[in-house]
Amino acid sequence: MRISCVIPTRNRPEMTCRAIASVIAQDTPVREIIVVDDGSTDHTVAFVAARFPEVRLLQRSGLGPGLARNAGVDAACGEVVMFLDSDDVWLSGHVTSLVRTLARGYSVAYGVTKNYDQLGGGEFCIPEPGMAVEGHCLAALARWCFLVPSAMAVETEAFAAVGGFGVGELGEDWSFFIRLAQRFPFGFCGEDPITLRHLHHGSLCNGANNDRLETLLASVSLALVETGASSEELSRFQALADWTRRQGDWQTIQQWYISLKQEELI
Repeated sequence: MRISCVIPTRNRPEMTCRAIASVIAQDTPVREIIVVDDGSTDHTVAFVAARFPEVRLLQRSGLGPGLARNAGVDAACGEVVMFLDSDDVWLSGHVTSLVRTLARGYSVAYGVTKNYDQLGGGEFCIPEPGMAVEGHCLAALARWCFLVPSAMAVETEAFAAVGGFGVGELGEDWSFFIRLAQRFPFGFCGEDPITLRHLHHGSLCNGANNDRLETLLASVSLALVETGASSEELSRFQALADWTRRQGDWQTIQQWYISLKQEELI
């Protein structure tokens, strides 16, 4: 099985190199690492090229994380693509766990991401313990996004079949997962974390203001309609969206999630 890893980045030289190192350290080899630099204005490109000359570097400008990932997949030669955001790292056994799950007959596999919250403090996992879903996941994804790109693998053909990620900085992954779930069952790796995620001031999940959440809500709502979500699922998501619009801003997506749980909206 040929595996490609796609890493989108922008102005994160040290973090990107840390991410690359975690891929190289895997016990199951990755055929190629593709870094998509999305308009860096610092020395990210030169820094990565000097440290890791074996890495393929693509340069784009202002695509956003979803379209940058799409550009990486377009250039990839692997039968399976795995993703890694530049401020995340793969833990030991990441690739092995995902490959083993795909081998059970799935076109999509995902695992647990452990999150270090450097903004609000503490740690949490996505999905939370006992909350993972395997098989047909559309109904669960209509309620909330319970996985992150850095902890998933997808067959390249399945990726192409749903058109890849969407636009924007928030919600582009959730809407992609919904479209995948409409056509493909998901396999789950197990409760042990396979990815480590750092939530920091530069994280795209930091700054969950009204404008950014409105873009997210619109993107996810469109994906649900396009995939034929049930009227009950659409109504539930609409209630979530209406409440979110009334309440205002949150500092992070995680804080928004906690508020939604307290209101029993997810």
